[in-house]
Amino acid sequence: MNKVFIPISIVVSGLIIAGAIYLTTKQQAQPQVVGDENIELAIAAVDGDDHIIGNPDADIVIVEYSDYECPFCKGFHGTMKRIMEEYGPSGQVAWVYRHFPLTQIHNNAQPAAEASECVAKIGGNAKFWEYSDNIIAGAPDSLLTASLKETALAIGIDEAEYTSCIASDYPKKEVAEDVKDGNEIAKVDKQFGTPYNILISKNGVQVPIRGNQPYANVKSMIDTILSGNESN
Repeated sequence: MNKVFIPISIVVSGLIIAGAIYLTTKQQAQPQVVGDENIELAIAAVDGDDHIIGNPDADIVIVEYSDYECPFCKGFHGTMKRIMEEYGPSGQVAWVYRHFPLTQIHNNAQPAAEASECVAKIGGNAKFWEYSDNIIAGAPDSLLTASLKETALAIGIDEAEYTSCIASDYPKKEVAEDVKDGNEIAKVDKQFGTPYNILISKNGVQVPIRGNQPYANVKSMIDTILSGNESN
């Protein structure tokens, strides 16, 4: 009986594990549910130290917490670029990028975040976004140490300054500030995870976007908030 019991146990265990993997994969492949309106999150105020595209005084500011190595973040990055192409020129929407590297599962996320902070320090806000676009588009290969440096030099960042910055504590502190902020939000919203975005309207309404939401969903949320602003 023992000879039969052992292989059956293994088979049953295998089926359970396979089922769990299937369900996890299925859940990850689906966009997460968009959050409730009027949620109060302990988010740090957007200021001059943030990486921002668009008018800081826009009707809606979208603050993103992201991980360069996260495939869902890569997908949502494309969505946000489309959003900014549509709403950025008119000054209706601005986009803020904050780091939340998942170091427990993504080995290259933290070094990539630190590299981007050095690029921002040396080259400014525009170079940060150019650099981010490049390494996200080329991920995961672009996130290797040598590739991070090559990309920085390719967009005009001084090699000596880059090397010095990477070796310093500066980028680590900058990334840590974003992570600290994200952790404060996670205390309130237990569904916090990358990519995680918060739409903030001028009247203070905060609407979280959880996960890699498709463009149509994000556009609908923006249009709803904008139409509400117009009616006030």
